[in-house]
Amino acid sequence: MNQSTIVVRMSKSSGVYNKSNRYVVRITDEIDCEMNFTNSRKEYRVLPGKHSIEITDGTFFQTEQIILKAEETKVLTINPSLTYNLGLGIMTGMVVTGLIIQFAVLQRFSPVMIIPLFSFLLIRKKNFSNSFAISHSK
Repeated sequence: MNQSTIVVRMSKSSGVYNKSNRYVVRITDEIDCEMNFTNSRKEYRVLPGKHSIEITDGTFFQTEQIILKAEETKVLTINPSLTYNLGLGIMTGMVVTGLIIQFAVLQRFSPVMIIPLFSFLLIRKKNFSNSFAISHSK
């Protein structure tokens, strides 16, 4: 029988920041598996035709429709993006560093030191709704 192949893999370009990401991949409501940093590539043998691929990380859900011909291989890559927790951690590091530098220069407390704290007003969970993207290749 002429089966096709769907390869789902995680991008490793994000490195250490996204080691804790876990994804659940479901193909055509039948095949279900969990992917993480160590289990980052899965190959599925499926029949030719239209397939629905659902990928979720617990907070964000994305569905892709692909059409496969006989003995065709499609590669889907999960590309993680900046998450709320990572963005908040980076912003906290920048604010703390700014406060330390200001205190080291001024040697006392000043109302100007409050200015870096306003950057926390820019971090909102709604700005981080898409925690990953899916790219296609042949």
